[in-house]
Amino acid sequence: MKQRLQQRWIHWLKRRMPILQEVTLHRRNIFILPSKFGVVFGLLNVLLFVIGINYQNNLVIMLSSFCFSLFVTTMLFCYQNMVGMLIKPVVRQEYIASQLLSIECQVSCNKEKHGIYFRYKSQPQQLVSLLDQQSSISLTVKEKSRGLHRLPRLIVASEYPLGLFRAWANLEFEQDVIVFPKPIASSQSLSAIEQGDGAYSSKRTVSGDSFSVLEPYREGESLKRVAWKQLAQGKGFLSKQFEQTLGEPQWLDLDDIDGGDIEMKLSHLAYLVNYYSSLNQPFGVKLGNKKVPVGHGNSHRKNALTLLATFGFYHE
Repeated sequence: MKQRLQQRWIHWLKRRMPILQEVTLHRRNIFILPSKFGVVFGLLNVLLFVIGINYQNNLVIMLSSFCFSLFVTTMLFCYQNMVGMLIKPVVRQEYIASQLLSIECQVSCNKEKHGIYFRYKSQPQQLVSLLDQQSSISLTVKEKSRGLHRLPRLIVASEYPLGLFRAWANLEFEQDVIVFPKPIASSQSLSAIEQGDGAYSSKRTVSGDSFSVLEPYREGESLKRVAWKQLAQGKGFLSKQFEQTLGEPQWLDLDDIDGGDIEMKLSHLAYLVNYYSSLNQPFGVKLGNKKVPVGHGNSHRKNALTLLATFGFYHE
Protein backbone atom coordinates (compact mmCIF):
# COMPACT_ATOMS: atom_id res chain seq x y z
CA MET A 1 0.00 0.00 0.00
CA LYS A 2 2.75 2.42 0.97
CA GLN A 3 4.72 1.62 -2.17
CA ARG A 4 1.63 2.14 -4.34
CA LEU A 5 0.95 5.54 -2.78
CA GLN A 6 4.57 6.53 -3.28
CA GLN A 7 4.42 5.55 -6.96
CA ARG A 8 1.23 7.56 -7.46
CA TRP A 9 2.87 10.55 -5.73
CA ILE A 10 5.92 10.37 -8.02
CA HIS A 11 3.69 9.99 -11.08
CA TRP A 12 1.70 13.06 -10.03
CA LEU A 13 4.91 15.04 -9.48
CA LYS A 14 6.15 14.19 -12.98
CA ARG A 15 2.87 15.31 -14.52
CA ARG A 16 2.78 18.56 -12.58
CA MET A 17 6.51 19.34 -12.87
CA PRO A 18 8.07 18.03 -16.10
CA ILE A 19 11.74 17.10 -16.16
CA LEU A 20 13.82 20.05 -17.41
CA GLN A 21 17.44 21.17 -17.64
CA GLU A 22 16.68 24.10 -15.32
CA VAL A 23 13.69 25.01 -13.16
CA THR A 24 12.24 28.33 -12.00
CA LEU A 25 10.29 28.10 -8.73
CA HIS A 26 6.70 29.37 -8.96
CA ARG A 27 3.25 28.61 -7.57
CA ARG A 28 2.90 25.33 -9.49
CA ASN A 29 6.02 23.68 -8.07
CA ILE A 30 6.19 25.18 -4.55
CA PHE A 31 4.37 23.43 -1.71
CA ILE A 32 3.79 25.10 1.65
CA LEU A 33 2.42 23.69 4.91
CA PRO A 34 2.72 24.61 8.59
CA SER A 35 5.79 23.17 10.27
CA LYS A 36 5.53 21.21 13.53
CA PHE A 37 6.18 24.43 15.40
CA GLY A 38 3.57 26.15 13.24
CA VAL A 39 0.94 23.52 14.04
CA VAL A 40 1.55 23.93 17.78
CA PHE A 41 1.47 27.72 17.39
CA GLY A 42 -1.86 27.54 15.53
CA LEU A 43 -3.46 25.22 18.08
CA LEU A 44 -2.34 27.45 20.96
CA ASN A 45 -3.72 30.47 19.12
CA VAL A 46 -7.11 28.77 18.74
CA LEU A 47 -7.03 27.87 22.44
CA LEU A 48 -6.15 31.48 23.27
CA PHE A 49 -9.07 32.73 21.20
CA VAL A 50 -11.51 30.32 22.91
CA ILE A 51 -10.28 31.46 26.35
CA GLY A 52 -10.73 35.12 25.36
CA ILE A 53 -14.27 34.49 24.13
CA ASN A 54 -15.16 32.39 27.17
CA TYR A 55 -13.96 34.98 29.67
CA GLN A 56 -14.88 37.96 27.44
CA ASN A 57 -11.34 39.29 27.76
CA ASN A 58 -10.68 41.81 24.99
CA LEU A 59 -6.92 41.84 25.55
CA VAL A 60 -6.70 38.08 25.07
CA ILE A 61 -8.88 38.33 21.94
CA MET A 62 -6.63 41.10 20.56
CA LEU A 63 -3.54 39.00 21.29
CA SER A 64 -5.13 36.04 19.51
CA SER A 65 -5.99 38.24 16.50
CA PHE A 66 -2.43 39.54 16.37
CA CYS A 67 -1.04 35.99 16.48
CA PHE A 68 -3.40 34.94 13.70
CA SER A 69 -2.35 37.86 11.48
CA LEU A 70 1.29 37.03 12.23
CA PHE A 71 0.60 33.41 11.24
CA VAL A 72 -0.89 34.41 7.86
CA THR A 73 1.79 37.04 7.15
CA THR A 74 4.54 34.52 7.88
CA MET A 75 3.02 32.16 5.31
CA LEU A 76 3.18 34.88 2.64
CA PHE A 77 6.78 35.78 3.49
CA CYS A 78 7.80 32.11 3.43
CA TYR A 79 6.33 31.69 -0.04
CA GLN A 80 7.86 34.92 -1.37
CA ASN A 81 11.25 33.79 -0.09
CA MET A 82 11.11 30.76 -2.40
CA VAL A 83 9.43 32.07 -5.54
CA GLY A 84 11.54 33.29 -8.47
CA MET A 85 14.65 31.16 -7.93
CA LEU A 86 16.17 29.68 -11.10
CA ILE A 87 18.03 26.45 -10.29
CA LYS A 88 20.31 24.59 -12.66
CA PRO A 89 22.64 21.72 -11.70
CA VAL A 90 25.96 21.63 -13.57
CA VAL A 91 27.74 18.31 -14.08
CA ARG A 92 31.36 19.17 -14.81
CA GLN A 93 33.75 16.92 -12.96
CA GLU A 94 34.82 13.38 -13.73
CA TYR A 95 33.20 10.90 -11.41
CA ILE A 96 34.81 7.66 -10.29
CA ALA A 97 32.94 4.66 -8.92
CA SER A 98 32.84 4.34 -5.10
CA GLN A 99 33.51 8.06 -4.62
CA LEU A 100 31.15 10.83 -3.52
CA LEU A 101 29.72 12.83 -6.42
CA SER A 102 30.01 16.60 -6.20
CA ILE A 103 27.29 18.48 -8.12
CA GLU A 104 27.41 22.25 -8.57
CA CYS A 105 24.04 24.02 -8.53
CA GLN A 106 23.79 27.49 -10.04
CA VAL A 107 21.05 29.60 -8.47
CA SER A 108 19.76 32.89 -9.91
CA CYS A 109 17.11 35.08 -8.29
CA ASN A 110 15.80 38.61 -8.64
CA LYS A 111 16.49 39.46 -5.00
CA GLU A 112 18.28 38.03 -1.99
CA LYS A 113 16.90 34.87 -0.41
CA HIS A 114 17.32 33.80 3.21
CA GLY A 115 17.59 30.46 4.98
CA ILE A 116 17.33 28.11 1.97
CA TYR A 117 17.99 24.38 2.41
CA PHE A 118 19.29 22.26 -0.46
CA ARG A 119 19.63 18.50 -0.49
CA TYR A 120 19.42 15.62 -2.89
CA LYS A 121 17.01 12.87 -1.93
CA SER A 122 18.34 10.71 0.93
CA GLN A 123 21.37 13.03 1.37
CA PRO A 124 22.30 15.45 4.18
CA GLN A 125 20.89 18.92 3.66
CA GLN A 126 22.95 22.07 3.29
CA LEU A 127 21.77 25.42 4.65
CA VAL A 128 22.55 28.62 2.75
CA SER A 129 21.86 31.55 5.06
CA LEU A 130 21.94 34.18 2.30
CA LEU A 131 21.61 33.70 -1.46
CA ASP A 132 22.76 36.52 -3.71
CA GLN A 133 21.26 37.17 -7.13
CA GLN A 134 23.92 34.85 -8.63
CA SER A 135 25.13 32.00 -6.44
CA SER A 136 26.84 28.65 -6.83
CA ILE A 137 26.33 25.79 -4.37
CA SER A 138 28.25 22.52 -4.23
CA LEU A 139 26.17 19.51 -3.15
CA THR A 140 27.22 15.90 -2.66
CA VAL A 141 25.52 12.71 -3.77
CA LYS A 142 26.37 9.30 -2.33
CA GLU A 143 28.79 7.15 -4.27
CA LYS A 144 27.50 5.32 -7.33
CA SER A 145 28.61 2.25 -9.19
CA ARG A 146 30.01 2.71 -12.68
CA GLY A 147 27.49 3.52 -15.37
CA LEU A 148 24.95 6.13 -16.42
CA HIS A 149 22.85 7.55 -13.59
CA ARG A 150 20.06 10.11 -13.44
CA LEU A 151 20.51 12.70 -10.69
CA PRO A 152 18.16 12.09 -7.75
CA ARG A 153 15.45 14.61 -6.96
CA LEU A 154 16.64 17.91 -5.53
CA ILE A 155 14.67 19.20 -2.56
CA VAL A 156 14.79 22.97 -1.99
CA ALA A 157 13.11 24.16 1.22
CA SER A 158 12.81 27.13 3.55
CA GLU A 159 11.21 27.93 6.92
CA TYR A 160 12.00 31.63 6.75
CA PRO A 161 11.25 33.88 8.60
CA LEU A 162 9.88 32.42 11.87
CA GLY A 163 9.76 28.68 11.22
CA LEU A 164 5.95 28.58 11.33
CA PHE A 165 5.68 27.35 7.74
CA ARG A 166 7.80 25.14 5.54
CA ALA A 167 7.86 25.80 1.80
CA TRP A 168 9.58 23.27 -0.44
CA ALA A 169 10.00 22.15 -4.02
CA ASN A 170 10.72 18.58 -5.15
CA LEU A 171 12.62 18.93 -8.44
CA GLU A 172 13.88 16.43 -10.98
CA PHE A 173 16.37 17.51 -13.64
CA GLU A 174 17.23 16.08 -17.03
CA GLN A 175 20.84 15.53 -16.02
CA ASP A 176 22.72 12.26 -16.44
CA VAL A 177 25.97 11.52 -14.63
CA ILE A 178 28.53 9.14 -16.14
CA VAL A 179 30.52 7.32 -13.47
CA PHE A 180 33.81 5.86 -14.73
CA PRO A 181 35.19 2.56 -13.43
CA LYS A 182 37.64 2.88 -10.56
CA PRO A 183 41.16 2.56 -12.05
CA ILE A 184 43.07 -0.39 -10.59
CA ALA A 185 46.69 -0.98 -11.55
CA SER A 186 47.46 -4.08 -13.57
CA SER A 187 50.89 -5.52 -14.32
CA GLN A 188 49.60 -6.99 -17.54
CA SER A 189 51.15 -5.54 -20.69
CA LEU A 190 49.18 -5.54 -23.91
CA SER A 191 51.00 -5.87 -27.21
CA ALA A 192 50.38 -3.50 -30.10
CA ILE A 193 47.85 -4.69 -32.64
CA GLU A 194 47.92 -3.21 -36.11
CA GLN A 195 44.82 -1.36 -37.24
CA GLY A 196 42.76 -3.03 -39.89
CA ASP A 197 42.45 0.15 -41.97
CA GLY A 198 46.15 0.76 -42.46
CA ALA A 199 49.29 1.89 -40.70
CA TYR A 200 49.30 4.59 -38.07
CA SER A 201 51.97 7.29 -38.03
CA SER A 202 54.16 6.97 -34.95
CA LYS A 203 55.30 10.62 -35.00
CA ARG A 204 53.60 13.96 -35.05
CA THR A 205 54.89 17.54 -35.08
CA VAL A 206 54.34 19.27 -31.76
CA SER A 207 56.22 21.43 -29.33
CA GLY A 208 58.25 18.45 -28.22
CA ASP A 209 61.86 18.01 -27.19
CA SER A 210 63.46 16.59 -30.34
CA PHE A 211 64.50 18.91 -33.18
CA SER A 212 62.90 17.90 -36.48
CA VAL A 213 63.39 20.38 -39.34
CA LEU A 214 63.74 24.04 -40.31
CA GLU A 215 60.77 25.61 -42.06
CA PRO A 216 60.07 29.16 -43.30
CA TYR A 217 58.98 31.39 -40.44
CA ARG A 218 55.21 31.99 -40.33
CA GLU A 219 53.81 35.22 -38.96
CA GLY A 220 52.46 34.77 -35.47
CA GLU A 221 54.86 32.02 -34.42
CA SER A 222 56.80 32.46 -31.20
CA LEU A 223 60.17 34.19 -31.56
CA LYS A 224 61.63 31.37 -29.46
CA ARG A 225 61.31 29.15 -32.54
CA VAL A 226 63.38 31.49 -34.78
CA ALA A 227 66.67 29.95 -35.91
CA TRP A 228 68.88 32.94 -35.01
CA LYS A 229 72.09 31.20 -36.09
CA GLN A 230 70.82 30.65 -39.62
CA LEU A 231 69.48 34.22 -39.69
CA ALA A 232 72.95 35.51 -38.85
CA GLN A 233 74.35 33.44 -41.71
CA GLY A 234 72.01 35.21 -44.13
CA LYS A 235 69.69 32.26 -44.71
CA GLY A 236 66.60 34.30 -43.83
CA PHE A 237 63.90 33.80 -41.21
CA LEU A 238 63.55 30.13 -40.44
CA SER A 239 61.51 28.44 -37.75
CA LYS A 240 62.61 25.42 -35.75
CA GLN A 241 60.11 22.57 -35.75
CA PHE A 242 60.17 19.91 -33.07
CA GLU A 243 58.65 16.47 -32.88
CA GLN A 244 57.62 14.09 -30.19
CA THR A 245 58.03 10.39 -30.83
CA LEU A 246 55.00 8.35 -29.98
CA GLY A 247 54.96 4.60 -29.52
CA GLU A 248 53.12 2.14 -31.70
CA PRO A 249 49.32 2.31 -31.36
CA GLN A 250 47.89 -0.03 -28.75
CA TRP A 251 44.55 -1.81 -28.76
CA LEU A 252 43.11 -2.36 -25.29
CA ASP A 253 40.86 -5.39 -25.67
CA LEU A 254 38.60 -6.64 -22.89
CA ASP A 255 39.20 -10.22 -24.02
CA ASP A 256 42.96 -9.80 -23.46
CA ILE A 257 42.51 -8.94 -19.77
CA ASP A 258 42.88 -11.88 -17.41
CA GLY A 259 40.27 -12.56 -14.75
CA GLY A 260 36.63 -13.59 -14.65
CA ASP A 261 35.19 -10.55 -12.87
CA ILE A 262 33.98 -8.12 -15.53
CA GLU A 263 34.12 -5.13 -13.14
CA MET A 264 37.75 -5.85 -12.26
CA LYS A 265 38.66 -6.21 -15.94
CA LEU A 266 37.03 -2.86 -16.69
CA SER A 267 38.93 -1.27 -13.79
CA HIS A 268 42.20 -2.59 -15.23
CA LEU A 269 41.28 -1.16 -18.61
CA ALA A 270 40.45 2.21 -17.01
CA TYR A 271 43.91 2.24 -15.44
CA LEU A 272 45.54 1.46 -18.80
CA VAL A 273 43.50 4.20 -20.52
CA ASN A 274 44.73 6.78 -18.01
CA TYR A 275 48.28 5.43 -18.20
CA TYR A 276 48.55 5.60 -21.99
CA SER A 277 46.89 9.02 -22.00
CA SER A 278 49.47 10.35 -19.54
CA LEU A 279 52.20 9.24 -21.99
CA ASN A 280 50.31 10.68 -24.98
CA GLN A 281 50.38 7.15 -26.39
CA PRO A 282 47.88 6.38 -29.18
CA PHE A 283 45.48 3.59 -28.26
CA GLY A 284 42.09 2.17 -29.08
CA VAL A 285 39.58 0.26 -26.95
CA LYS A 286 37.64 -2.88 -27.88
CA LEU A 287 34.73 -4.18 -25.82
CA GLY A 288 33.16 -7.02 -27.74
CA ASN A 289 31.63 -5.51 -30.89
CA LYS A 290 32.03 -1.95 -29.59
CA LYS A 291 35.22 0.02 -29.90
CA VAL A 292 36.83 3.45 -29.76
CA PRO A 293 39.21 3.97 -32.70
CA VAL A 294 42.90 4.61 -32.12
CA GLY A 295 43.60 8.17 -31.00
CA HIS A 296 45.10 10.28 -28.25
CA GLY A 297 44.34 13.36 -26.21
CA ASN A 298 42.02 14.18 -23.33
CA SER A 299 38.77 13.98 -25.33
CA HIS A 300 39.82 10.55 -26.61
CA ARG A 301 40.53 9.45 -23.02
CA LYS A 302 37.04 10.55 -21.93
CA ASN A 303 35.43 8.75 -24.86
CA ALA A 304 37.28 5.56 -23.92
CA LEU A 305 36.32 5.83 -20.24
CA THR A 306 32.70 6.55 -21.21
CA LEU A 307 32.61 3.32 -23.24
CA LEU A 308 33.98 1.44 -20.23
CA ALA A 309 31.45 3.09 -17.91
CA THR A 310 28.41 2.28 -20.04
CA PHE A 311 29.43 -1.23 -21.13
CA GLY A 312 26.55 -3.60 -20.40
CA PHE A 313 24.77 -0.88 -18.43
CA TYR A 314 21.15 0.09 -18.68
CA HIS A 315 19.84 3.51 -17.66
CA GLU A 316 18.44 3.75 -14.15
